[in-house]
Amino acid sequence: MFVGCGKKNAGEVTVTFNDPGEKIFPVKVFFQLEKTVDVSGEGDYFMSDFRSAYFTDDYAFILDVRQAVSKVDLKTGDIVAQLHQIGRGPKDYLNAMNLTGDDEHVYLLDLSGKSIHVYDYDLNHQAKFNVEYIPLPSSFTKLEDGFMIMNSAGNDSIGEFVVTDNQGRKKASFLQHEESGMEDDDEMMFFVINIGDYFIPDFHGKVLCHRPQNDELFLYDGKNLSKQVRIKPEDDMLGKPGVYIRQIFSLNGKTLVNYFYGKGACYAYYDNNYNLIAEGLGVNETPFFPVCQVGDRYMTVSMTDAETETEVPGKSVQAQIFIYKAK
Repeated sequence: MFVGCGKKNAGEVTVTFNDPGEKIFPVKVFFQLEKTVDVSGEGDYFMSDFRSAYFTDDYAFILDVRQAVSKVDLKTGDIVAQLHQIGRGPKDYLNAMNLTGDDEHVYLLDLSGKSIHVYDYDLNHQAKFNVEYIPLPSSFTKLEDGFMIMNSAGNDSIGEFVVTDNQGRKKASFLQHEESGMEDDDEMMFFVINIGDYFIPDFHGKVLCHRPQNDELFLYDGKNLSKQVRIKPEDDMLGKPGVYIRQIFSLNGKTLVNYFYGKGACYAYYDNNYNLIAEGLGVNETPFFPVCQVGDRYMTVSMTDAETETEVPGKSVQAQIFIYKAK
């Protein structure tokens, strides 16, 4: 599943992405649209501008900017359950930043409360684990036997990536300041809180980790963290406003980079030797804007019905979900 460096030495590879010009990224060549779901809802529904998501064959779980979690039935499009419990009680959260899941549970990371909440698939609260030792827990993923958490404020004792057991207790910490080139805390004038999905797990102990500060990829093999590659814009794009990588995906040895430049969302696709296969603007007859990867499948969530202009008899379509599978 994960990207490989082929004959190149891991950690020494730098890959550039380019100004795509007028080229259109050929979505149909590499990805097959498996499913389109018209999401209906009366009253409260999730907003298109959401923070995080996770999906299974049957359901999508979406954390929106209101900090509400919606469970969507991918067969009917109905919102069948919602969670919105902000407060200071034992089952409440203060600032939900990220959501992930596994075969049985959904997990919510609370930045301000420094905790992980566990829910069953019906969004019933099951447990809560504290991660108070992490200064700014802001993104995470589920490992087979614990969690990997991004810490947006690494220091000389707690690094940028923290591995815990299933109770949130620290097992390992990687990329402390001394390893990342920061000399002391005085140089940290402010922190950028990273709220995207920066981890791609394979559920067998390995995780590909995207370090957004300088867009490096690291591979966690269950014990160690090793640098794989750095991805950056070509020299002509450096310093220009609005150039940034939004998210990186990996499957079958290939790497998909979603970046913004010029006219909007762009994509660059690389083989397992980091040779460019295709690049272009993300324009497509159906929306292709991946927000979540599970296995070799991606999920895109559209804007609300005012944008999709979709009409379904007897339903108020609030959004659309698209599931793509890599060919």
